[in-house]
Amino acid sequence: MCMMCMGWMSGFAQEWACIQVNDDGTANLNWEVDLTGAEAYSITPMLPAPDFTPLPAFDVSMELGSPLSNVTGSPATLLTTTQGFCYTLTALDGAGSNLAGPSDTLCTIFLELELGLLPGSVDFSWNSPFHFNPPSGFSGTYIIQQLLPDATWLDVVSAPWLMGNSNTTLPITQCDGLATYRVLLTETGGCTHQSNTTSIAVADVVDPSPPQIVAIDVDSLTGLAEISWDASLEPDVAGYIVYICTGSIENILTTIEDPTQLSWVNPFSAAGGTIEYYNVAAFDSCYVGGVPDPGPASSACAPSTFLEVSWTQCTDRADLQWSPVYHWPAGVDYYEVWASEMDMDGNQIAPVLLAEVPGTLTYFEHTGANIGSLYRYRVVAHASGENWTQGSNVAENLFTYPGGPEWMRWTEVSIVTDSVAVLRAEVDASSNEPHAYELWRNEPFDDDYEFVTSAWSLGGPLQMLDSTIEGGLGQYRYFLKVVNACGDSVLGTPVAETVFLTGTALESQVSNALAWTGFEGWEVPRTRHVLLRGIQYGGVLEELDDVSPSRLSYTDDLADLEETPGEFCYRVRAEQEDSSWVSMSNQVCLTLPPVVWIPNALVHNGINNTWKPFLAFADVADYRVDVFSRWGDLIWTTTNPEEAWDGTKDGVRLPEAFYPYTLRIQDGAGRLVTRMGHVMVVLRP
Repeated sequence: MCMMCMGWMSGFAQEWACIQVNDDGTANLNWEVDLTGAEAYSITPMLPAPDFTPLPAFDVSMELGSPLSNVTGSPATLLTTTQGFCYTLTALDGAGSNLAGPSDTLCTIFLELELGLLPGSVDFSWNSPFHFNPPSGFSGTYIIQQLLPDATWLDVVSAPWLMGNSNTTLPITQCDGLATYRVLLTETGGCTHQSNTTSIAVADVVDPSPPQIVAIDVDSLTGLAEISWDASLEPDVAGYIVYICTGSIENILTTIEDPTQLSWVNPFSAAGGTIEYYNVAAFDSCYVGGVPDPGPASSACAPSTFLEVSWTQCTDRADLQWSPVYHWPAGVDYYEVWASEMDMDGNQIAPVLLAEVPGTLTYFEHTGANIGSLYRYRVVAHASGENWTQGSNVAENLFTYPGGPEWMRWTEVSIVTDSVAVLRAEVDASSNEPHAYELWRNEPFDDDYEFVTSAWSLGGPLQMLDSTIEGGLGQYRYFLKVVNACGDSVLGTPVAETVFLTGTALESQVSNALAWTGFEGWEVPRTRHVLLRGIQYGGVLEELDDVSPSRLSYTDDLADLEETPGEFCYRVRAEQEDSSWVSMSNQVCLTLPPVVWIPNALVHNGINNTWKPFLAFADVADYRVDVFSRWGDLIWTTTNPEEAWDGTKDGVRLPEAFYPYTLRIQDGAGRLVTRMGHVMVVLRP
């Protein structure tokens, strides 16, 4: 039988005791001497499995030890730092002959390390020193040791010996640098096998597990959030990091370097007015100065409990709604709803428990409140299975019955465009509570008033728009009424009547006739009417004349405006000078048709030695004049209204005669004016 395949057999004169790898990589071999006559031993090293290639043997003299004690040999040239080696032992007599067959194979324990797939871990693998069979009745325990900074070895973990190769995964227990390990196999009642010493570069990348957040409690006086948590269950915790969450972003608020501190108040909290979200992470002792590595926190941020109150006005009922607590493992057992009352005289009543609401609900209806009292509400959550509580913000509600303003008056009712009216009023602002102001309108030729719009206001200046009118249709009538929060009408204004302006173009008189209705609605009468006029559509309106408040018509003489296009727009402004109140009418635009004067003669060497038509109120877009001979030949033409004919053709004076002409004018409004006639050419010596 080959020596690499032999197991332990009866009759062997020697047995291995144990094998130990020194720090320098050499191996100490230990065996039992039980064969009388052995004076030396031959040791054959081999490459490890599965090769087992024999290497040169070497002899060990008995001078190294007593025949009856352990003998140690040192194969110094075979360093076990990169691989293991196996050995067989043969006893020799004085002549160097074998006394018995070789021993069983004994191998150095070769330990290999690599970083584990699990972050923050190291994978260990090693072989058994007994490649084939262990000694009869063998039992032992593997011990993994780690070298400490003080050069001592710390037992990390132990496990029963198993035949064959072994492996395990252990967490990294130092912050960074090289971690050094070895494996021992201790025999029951025997010696200890020792592996090579090997190192691996490590870093602490695993943070302690996050603590359980107990509560995000909102202080009832300050409105600040206090975050509290249970201590992390990890053995190595140096402190905690508190985060505030905004959407998916978590920002560090504070770092607590005391592992016994399990709560913190956010001095910048706004939890009294809005819901806030927090998270807490632990960090371990690998943190040294600076800012600790933010460890993993809980997967979800924990919210504060935010309470809101909605009040059904004109009733004694308030609806309470709050955000749930969802960061407790077993959920919420129940919510307590508390309320304190301050009556109209300022007397504060101690808080009372209104109800206990099941943890599955987040709302409560409070009925029976005293009208005129201020109520302060707070909700306290109680955890299922734990003595944990979380209090909400304080939400207030004043149970009042709304009154109304003492007075209200119109300041302006103006037609600003053909479809929009602006209405302004002054309202008593001393009531200190908002009211609804409803605008009602009576259209021309209609007997009923209809609702237009409404607005809420505390009083003071009030402006409203009516964008559903037809400004040129007729006079509109409006009134405002105040409706309190309970739907009761408590005040109204007098009816305001708009200034309605109409106009007619008097072509024959070269003037425009205007008429209007007087404004009504002010507490004091209007003091005057101001007539405004703009020349040409879109032109700026300027004051034309002041008219007494009793006068409701006007004729605008346009004789001195012949050079204008003949387009005129008007408004009437009613004024109350003592209060600076004004109200504008609708706008009326009138157009005079172009006026044409055409001379009937051209006198050479006379006064009219040129000839051209004269235009008034003409916004000329297209212009043409043609002069013909008596036989219909074209003598002269122009498209320039400023160009005149001098009675010639091609520079030669024409004889005295009547010459036919045609005139064609189109103004900016698309109106067409045509004229036909004769102009007489007269020659003077």
